Amino acid sequence: MLLYTRDGHVSVQLMYPESASALSNDYVQNGYEASFGSYNIDEAKHILTHHIEASNTRSLLVGKDLPRVYRFTSDGHLIIKSARPDERWFVEWEHY
Repeated sequence: MLLYTRDGHVSVQLMYPESASALSNDYVQNGYEASFGSYNIDEAKHILTHHIEASNTRSLLVGKDLPRVYRFTSDGHLIIKSARPDERWFVEWEHY
């Protein structure tokens, strides 16, 4: 679940499949990812920045700014990927 509010707040929650339940890194702890904070958008550069206020990984993300490159597909899905060259992931979100 990914939520953006009109007043500039963001909340992210992801539960990975059971096969990845042991996954842990800066974003994920035991297969679960959750964070919230504020965000801002640079529409000209297609950069969305999450400003993390709280996270299930605590000090690994709290207080950090996480820039993301975003785009919309022709069918309205939102593609987000890290703006960091050392991170090679992307997520496709569908509005429901």
